[in-house]
Amino acid sequence: MSSLRESRLSINGVAGIVTSAGESDSEEAVVCLHSVPGSGRDFQWLLPETEKIVRSVAFDLPGFGRADKPRDFPYSIEGYQQWLAPAIAELGVRRVHLVLHSFHSQTGLMWAAMNPDKCASVTLLAGGVLEDYPGNWIANLWKTPIAGEVLQATTTRPVFKLVMQRGNWRALPGEWLDDLITEDDRDTRRVTLQLYRATSFDDGHILREALTPRNLPALVIWGRKDPFISWRYAERQHETFADAEVHVWDDCGHLPHVQHPQRTAETVAAFLKTVVGSGG
Repeated sequence: MSSLRESRLSINGVAGIVTSAGESDSEEAVVCLHSVPGSGRDFQWLLPETEKIVRSVAFDLPGFGRADKPRDFPYSIEGYQQWLAPAIAELGVRRVHLVLHSFHSQTGLMWAAMNPDKCASVTLLAGGVLEDYPGNWIANLWKTPIAGEVLQATTTRPVFKLVMQRGNWRALPGEWLDDLITEDDRDTRRVTLQLYRATSFDDGHILREALTPRNLPALVIWGRKDPFISWRYAERQHETFADAEVHVWDDCGHLPHVQHPQRTAETVAAFLKTVVGSGG
C-alpha cells in the first residue's frame, strides 16, 4: 500500500487522520467514512484502485482509529457535521463521491443532504437510509444504560474476534482485525455508547425526503449473510436513490470491502468511471 499517505487534520482543535491517494490538489475526490468501530484503514484495499480514477481520501473520524477522542466532542450524527464539513473544505474538495460503510453512512448522507451542491454520488457498503431499522443485538445493548457499559467492559480480544467473525462469512485479514481491536480502546468504547445513544434510526425518513429529489447516482453493495443489517435494506435504497445500482453478494457478511477487497474495488471503480467528471 505504498501509494497511501497519512496526515493529521485538525478542525476546531480536534484532529482526525486522513489517508490519501492520488492527486492531492484535485477538487474532485472520493471521501470514505468508516463504520463503528472502524478507521480509514478499512479502505486500504479500495483507495489504490479508486486513485486511478480520482483523488481518494478516507478519514479516521474523531473518536475512532488514531483520531483524537475528546470527551467534549458532540458525538452524534448532527455533531459530526461540525467536523466533517470543514474537514472536507480544508482538503480543498468541492465535488465529492461518498463511499460509506454501515453506521457512518448516516453521517455521510446527512452531509450530502446539507451540502447538495457538493455531493456528486454515493457508494453504500452495508449501510444507507435505514428507515424502520430495528437495530441489532449488539447495537441495542449499547443503547441500553448499564448493559452497554457492562458489554464494553467485558468484551475481551477473543470475544471481539468471535463476534467479528460471526458477522462475516469469510475469514477477516488477521492484521486488519488486530488493528481494529487495538484501536477499539477504552475511549472509543465510550464514544460508541454515546454515539449510539444519540442516534435514532426512526429519523431515516428525514434523510429520504431530503435526498430523494436529488436523484444522486448511487452504488449499493451488501452481503446476504450480514447479521447486523439485513440485506433487504439493499433494495430499499431505491426508495431514496431511484436508479441505484444494487449488488447483494451471497458469500459476504457485513464488511464487503474487507472480505472481498478486489471485487469491491473493481465494482466501485467501474461505478466511479461513470460519474467522475460528469458534472452531474
